[in-house]
Amino acid sequence: MDAGTAQTPAGIDIATGAGEAEPAPTPKPEALNDAQIAAITEAANTAEIAQAKVAQSKSKDADVRNFAAMMIMHHGQAKEKQAALKLKTEESGVSTAMHADADATLNALNALKGGTGRDFDAAYIEAQISGHQKVLDTINDRLLPDVKGAGLKAYLEEIKPTVEAHLNRAKQLQQSFDSKRSSSALPRKPGG
Repeated sequence: MDAGTAQTPAGIDIATGAGEAEPAPTPKPEALNDAQIAAITEAANTAEIAQAKVAQSKSKDADVRNFAAMMIMHHGQAKEKQAALKLKTEESGVSTAMHADADATLNALNALKGGTGRDFDAAYIEAQISGHQKVLDTINDRLLPDVKGAGLKAYLEEIKPTVEAHLNRAKQLQQSFDSKRSSSALPRKPGG
């Protein structure tokens, strides 16, 4: 390099722009068809119901049990509404990944002990936050942009606020657990 040529830390010659190439943009995922979208929402609803049933059988925390009951009711209603649309389903990479995540979460929850310990409750609620965030992101980033059928689009727009509400409620429960943990970890005053 001669004295008159300046380069950036990335090795690009400021004067000519020559140097290292920009990273290639990530390719846009292949569009989903309505049958694939229906398989994704079916997988999400089925997974939430299965996980909630485990929570109802293992948790002793009233708030967690109430949350699980709400999951069973709301996701059951969502399955009924989707069934009324009489949509065919077709697997895709998204639904296959969702099934794998759901199976792993269900296996992990089944392996945990319930009872008075907070391990199960914390793991269940953390799974609900993660799962609902993934579903919400998938609805926003993949399903709504790709949906073609008016009925399926209306269904997605109807369930989206419910997914958001479930996510927010799970986050509230997690904050409640964190508050209980931090207050129980405080040293007690003698005689108090």
